[in-house]
Amino acid sequence: MKKCDSIKTNRRSGQAILFLLVVMVIGLLVVLWNYDLHNIVTTKVRIDNAGDAAALSAARWQGITLNMIGELNLIQAAHVCESLVDPYDPKDVARVQAEVDEIASLRARLALNGPLMGFVAAQSAAFMNLSVQDEGNRQDDFSKWLQERASDFQTSGSLYEGTVHEAYDGAWQEYGNLLASIANNKMVVKSANTEFYRYYGASHILLDPEFYDAVAAWNWCYFKDEDGEPRRMIRNYTSFSDWPSLPNLATRSSVNSEYFGVDLRASNLYLRSYVRGIHDSISNYYDHLSFDDISIAEQAESYIEDELTDNYDVSTAFLPHVFTNRFPWHVYDMGKWLRKWPTSDEFPFEEGMQIRDEYNYGGADAAVDCYIDAVSITPNMQIDSDTIFWKASAKPFGYLEDPDDPNLKRPPFYFGVVFPAFRNVRLIHNELSTRTDGSRPNSAEHFYKHLPLYMEGGLPAIEEFDCFYCRMLEQWEEPDFRKEGSDWLDENQEKIDLEILCPPIFRAPGSGGGGGGSSPLGRG
Repeated sequence: MKKCDSIKTNRRSGQAILFLLVVMVIGLLVVLWNYDLHNIVTTKVRIDNAGDAAALSAARWQGITLNMIGELNLIQAAHVCESLVDPYDPKDVARVQAEVDEIASLRARLALNGPLMGFVAAQSAAFMNLSVQDEGNRQDDFSKWLQERASDFQTSGSLYEGTVHEAYDGAWQEYGNLLASIANNKMVVKSANTEFYRYYGASHILLDPEFYDAVAAWNWCYFKDEDGEPRRMIRNYTSFSDWPSLPNLATRSSVNSEYFGVDLRASNLYLRSYVRGIHDSISNYYDHLSFDDISIAEQAESYIEDELTDNYDVSTAFLPHVFTNRFPWHVYDMGKWLRKWPTSDEFPFEEGMQIRDEYNYGGADAAVDCYIDAVSITPNMQIDSDTIFWKASAKPFGYLEDPDDPNLKRPPFYFGVVFPAFRNVRLIHNELSTRTDGSRPNSAEHFYKHLPLYMEGGLPAIEEFDCFYCRMLEQWEEPDFRKEGSDWLDENQEKIDLEILCPPIFRAPGSGGGGGGSSPLGRG
C-alpha cells in the first residue's frame, strides 16, 4: 500500500510540474506579447512625431529657398539700378544683362538644390524623435534606390542627356552629389511627392498601384467592369507580351528639384509685360476685386521701390528700366500656385470656415513617409505590416504687404515674380498635399526601373529584384490565379451588376499629419 501511495504521489507531483511549466510558458508569452504591444504603440507615437517634424523641416526649407530666391530677384533689380550708366545705350544694357546672368545662376542653384537641404533636415528632424532601437530598424531599400539615382546624375547627367536640359552648367553633377550624400546612410524619411523629370504621360494598368494591391488580396472586384482593360486581361491573358505598351515618357522642366520642388519657372522676360500678362489670372483668383492691367504693374514697381529703398539703400532712379528691358527672373508656376483650398461645404473644413486670401493657394508643399521595420520578439506573433509608418504633409505660408496699404495682405504670387514673402510653415492634411507616392515604398523604383525590363523580357528579367510589385507580377502570371478570378466574376456577374457585390468605393481622406504646428521663417 505504501508503495502504491508513493507512486500516486510521484505521478501527481509530475503532473503539477508539467502544469506549472505550461503556466510559466503562457505567462512568459503574455509578458512578451505585452512588451511587444507596448513597444509597437510607443514606436508608433515616436514615428508620428518624427514624420510631422520631418514634414515641417522640409517645408521650412522650401520657404527658406523661396525667400532666398526672392531676395536675389530684388538684388538683381538693385544691381540694375546701380549699374546702368546709360539705359538708352544698347551696349550698356547688354553689359548689365550679362552681369545679372550670374545672379540668375545663383537662383537656379537655389531652386534645384535648396529643397534637398530640406531632405537632409527632414532626416535629422525625424531622428531627433526616434530611439536608438528605431534607428537600428531603418530600411535601406529607398537609400539604395536614391544612391543609384544619384550615380546616374553624377555620370555627366547621362540619365537625362538629350531629353532634359540642365538648369545651369554642371547642375547634374552637383545635384547627384547632394542626392548621394543624403542616401549614404539608411533613411527613415522618404519624399512622397516626388516629381521625376521624365515620367509616364498617360495611364496604364501596370502603373496603377491598386492593380498590385488587388492581386495581393485576391480582390476580384478590381477586375469587375465587363468592358474595362482589367477584365479583358484577366480573361484573355496568356503572357507578358499581351500587355499594352507603356505610355511614352514626358518631360518636366529641370528648374525645380525632383524632391520637395518649389514650383517655379525661370524666364528671360520684360517684367512690365509679364506683370500685366498675369492680370487675368490674378483678377480671376481675387474674384471679389477689380483693377486694370496698368495698376498691377504700377503696384509691382511701387513694391520693388519700397524694398530697394528700405532694405538695400539703393537709388531707384533707373527702376523703370528694370521693367522695360529683358532680364532673367524666377517666377511662380501659376498653374501650381493658383489652387484654392476647398470651400466650406467640402472636405475637410467645417461649415462656415473661411480661408484668408493671402493663405488660400497651392504650390510648394512637402509630403513625407516616415517608416521603420516592425520587429517582434514574441514567437509566432503575426504583424499586419512589415513596417510602422506615418504620413505627414506641410507647407510654407506667407504673404506680401500691399505697397499702398500695409494692412492689406496679398498671396506671395500676387505679382507673379518671386519675392521674399514666406513666414511660417504649417502641417496640412495629406489629401490637400501634392502627395503622389502615398505610403507605397519603392513603387517609383518598380515603375521606372523594373517595369520596363519586365515589359521586354517577362519575369526572368526581374527575378533578381526583391520587390513587392515584382512578386505580384509573379502571382499574376500563375494561370490558376487568373482562372479563379475570372470564374468568380462570371459566377457573380448578376450580383455585381446589382451592386450587391463590389459596390462603388468612396475613398475616405488619408489619415495622419493634419494637426497644427508652425515654424518661423524670419521674414517680417
